[in-house]
Amino acid sequence: MKKCIVLAMVLLFFSSCYSQKTDNVRYVKENFNSLTIKLVDGYWFNGKTFKKETVWVKNGILYFNNLKEEIDTVLNLSNQYVIPPFAEAHNHNLESNYELDKRIKSYLDNGVFYVKLLSSIKKRIDPLMHNYNRPDAIDISMAHAPLTATDGHPIAVRKRHLGYGYFEGLFNSIEEIESHGYVTINNHEDLNKKWDNILSFSPNFIKLNLLFSEEYEKRKNDTLYFGKKGLNPSLIKEIVRKAHASNLRVSAHVETAYDFHIAINAGVDEIAHLPEISNGKSIQRDDIILAKKNKTIIVTTVSLVKKKKKKPNYKDLVHNISSNLKLLQQENVAIAIGSDNYNGNSVGEFEFLYDLNIFSNLELLKMWTENSTKTIFPNRKIGLLKHGYEASFLVLDKNPIDDITNINKSIVTRIKQGVILN
Repeated sequence: MKKCIVLAMVLLFFSSCYSQKTDNVRYVKENFNSLTIKLVDGYWFNGKTFKKETVWVKNGILYFNNLKEEIDTVLNLSNQYVIPPFAEAHNHNLESNYELDKRIKSYLDNGVFYVKLLSSIKKRIDPLMHNYNRPDAIDISMAHAPLTATDGHPIAVRKRHLGYGYFEGLFNSIEEIESHGYVTINNHEDLNKKWDNILSFSPNFIKLNLLFSEEYEKRKNDTLYFGKKGLNPSLIKEIVRKAHASNLRVSAHVETAYDFHIAINAGVDEIAHLPEISNGKSIQRDDIILAKKNKTIIVTTVSLVKKKKKKPNYKDLVHNISSNLKLLQQENVAIAIGSDNYNGNSVGEFEFLYDLNIFSNLELLKMWTENSTKTIFPNRKIGLLKHGYEASFLVLDKNPIDDITNINKSIVTRIKQGVILN
């Protein structure tokens, strides 16, 4: 009987490792097929600077003390620089088989090992899961169907894709996509009635959509706003409460500073877009201070503004983005790098942020490695180069704190969970 209880507890632990948990339990994904490696003459990033270390890898785990075991191979890093892998904290481009190998290769070639899918259709991505979450592949976390209101975002997107034939063999109408590609929640009764079904899809986290919530009543029943509205703001606190009770973190899609205010005051764990990218207003400092207190992570996606490059107010929008980012920086709010660029990845977002000339090289490095990874897999021992963490890292031929330009082109070695990828 005792053995059965222990086994049940072990199974429960490992099944929960794939959700973005709200507790502080940390875990590693060991790789018992990895080589036992000794790495010498490398400068290892410790979160502030680089320090010369001899480091060992066994079972895909980092050791900063001598293993005194038989070594399969010794890698001389020749005074090069070791950093954690990069991450993509916001995308949607891994649920289609179209050019999938090309997209995965682009992620890995650029040193991006971890990707957060802010929405996906489980029936569509399940046949592709053998491509992910392996030592030699990218790791992904998924929300599956986001929560929205009737005719809210992303229903218009799903309807358009249905018309393009993307869902052939899966769905024949937009109504059939309900609960798979979106979940409509209009009141507390809907939330309670549909919650168990939401959980049945085994999301790694919950995504909710807040769009122009200051105009919720105005947009609610107006067909002119089809796809350009979201949840009733009065529901957000209860959604967060239910998600946290289910041990799931919450990511909020926001458009405006008021959406940001609602989400932060409701206690969400992540803001999926910097607000006011398209509208040009300031975030309130009180909301930013609360975001810091709540340890909310803000994902950038600011390069989306380039879609408005031909608009007469483009420079004003970029200036407002810079101002809002500086407010977050001043209050030391955690910022992660995500692009929401279906045809790219977080490399372009990083380059856009660099060109804004707001953050130091050290800040950008931590945003793209530590912060971005933390919001994708918050309970996994990755994103830092520490004893007992997963042996996933990049070796660069230059010090990125001194020069972070073209950092992806300076990668000479990629290792993930003890597997040498190149």
